[in-house]
Amino acid sequence: MKLKEEAEKQYRDAIQELAKANAEGGRRKENADSSTWGKIAYLNANDIAKLSNDHLKRHLAARNESIEGSKKKLIERLSNSIEDEKQREVRIALEKEHSRIRDIEQTGSVYIAGKNDQGQLGLGLGDLDDHHRHEFTVIPALRGKQVGHVSAYGSVSIATTLTSEVYSWGGNGVNPIVIGHADSFDSPQQMKELDGEETEMTSVGSTHACSISQAGDLFIWGKLGSDDTRLVPQYVDKFTVTSVACGAKHIAVITDKGELYVCGGVGVGSIEQSYQAKPMLVKMPEPIKLIACGSQHTIVATESRVFSWGCGDGYRLGHGNDCSEKSSPCEIATITELGGSQIVDVGAGTWHSACVISNESSANGSGFLYTWGSGYCGQLALGKQHCVAATPTKVKELSEVKKVICGRTHNAAIAHDDVLYTWGSNEHGQLGRSIEETDVAFTPHPGIVEFGTIVNRIGRGAPKSVACGHDFTVVATHPYEGPSEQEMIKLLESKHRKEQEEKEEEARLLRVQEEEETRQREAEAEKKKIRYLTSKRLCTMDSSCPGFTYESSTPSVCRECGFSVAFHTIVADEQNGTKGGIKE
Repeated sequence: MKLKEEAEKQYRDAIQELAKANAEGGRRKENADSSTWGKIAYLNANDIAKLSNDHLKRHLAARNESIEGSKKKLIERLSNSIEDEKQREVRIALEKEHSRIRDIEQTGSVYIAGKNDQGQLGLGLGDLDDHHRHEFTVIPALRGKQVGHVSAYGSVSIATTLTSEVYSWGGNGVNPIVIGHADSFDSPQQMKELDGEETEMTSVGSTHACSISQAGDLFIWGKLGSDDTRLVPQYVDKFTVTSVACGAKHIAVITDKGELYVCGGVGVGSIEQSYQAKPMLVKMPEPIKLIACGSQHTIVATESRVFSWGCGDGYRLGHGNDCSEKSSPCEIATITELGGSQIVDVGAGTWHSACVISNESSANGSGFLYTWGSGYCGQLALGKQHCVAATPTKVKELSEVKKVICGRTHNAAIAHDDVLYTWGSNEHGQLGRSIEETDVAFTPHPGIVEFGTIVNRIGRGAPKSVACGHDFTVVATHPYEGPSEQEMIKLLESKHRKEQEEKEEEARLLRVQEEEETRQREAEAEKKKIRYLTSKRLCTMDSSCPGFTYESSTPSVCRECGFSVAFHTIVADEQNGTKGGIKE
């Protein structure tokens, strides 16, 4: 009996221990579950449709959602809450990525607009023909690269960073300028061949290009003549160079001594001359300061004189009605006659040319823009009725210009305040802005392009270097130095409030004025009424009537003349002896 009682006691103790262990495990499980209530990771890993009502409510409560309703409503509410959180996470991630891109882009980037059939926009989009850009778009590969100089010709572009990295793109993969990346021509690729050469600037021709180092070393590559193809940049040790310009088949350089050298397929400038493989000195009366090459002509400037030579078709040389080809530099007399104090810049397109001339009224380093040649796409900026100018003609719509860039059918200019203007053909969006003209795809009116401000929530720096290719434009910018996005929002809000307050004040003043005018009209009307009622009213039918005098028996008939009161409408002013404003 005693053994039986001990066995039963042991059994009860074991049951109690088991119950205690189960209770402890349950508490641990409950604690574990409570830590997952409402958590997105737990909910994403489980099918919420299989949760009990109690668990659905616990998850909703943890997410500060209502726990009222049927199971279907609870599931729907929890699903919506989960989706909202996912969308918030996506927005946060996108905003972080936008901030990262913004911070990089605002340090200085390269923007592109226009035609993209040969990869000239550098966007790497594959299907080129369908990706023209009518607004300036950042080149992703050059975002934040702090490019100091860009050049372009045809469908090829080259960008040089402040750290002397050189990138090239475009040319449809067959242009010898774009070295070593025929399969990736639609996005900028670094030219390793110029690594370590301290490149500062470049210039591009149709199938050749040049670069200048910080110390003035000149390199040439590409195809210059039928038998002159340089697959890698070759150093020219003949002189120290300060500036270089490429035409379609020729090159012109200025040395540190102000000397002018030319080489390539046009010799000194005439397409009829034999090919000049080595740079040839061109004698000039004064040191050369500026240079620009068009497709088949060249423009150079001294301190105050401009010379041109090459093909003269379309008046591009600026020598008046003389359109003949010039094989040596000829001074443009019109510019000399203008008497400008300094030539600020020169530009050369395919059929037109330009220069900037300063005078005493010009801002420091800027001047007035003059254009000449043929501009049937508005590139002369002289209006729709002036498509040809035989001599340099002043552009009235621009002043204080410090840089002019000529493309084939469009131009760009940078003003002294770093505002960028574009005009000419906009057939492929190369102006990077909309135009007012609807009947034609060009404009002769320079218009401002958005730089030096916030565009699409990212600060876009002022233009540093601009190049115009065939139907596209490249712009390298300074770091953005304007207000932040939030500051800009506050400025715009403040401006909007100020404008609204000004409108309200104008409306208030208008109401006050209208009320005063109404008061004056009412007062005048009251005066007339009182005057009419208290003054003598003369008869219009009987001039001898001294004035209406009513008869008590017939108050509407005058006792003096017998006519009705309706005929007594002339108010007499006894004091000054006037009748209806006319002297008696």
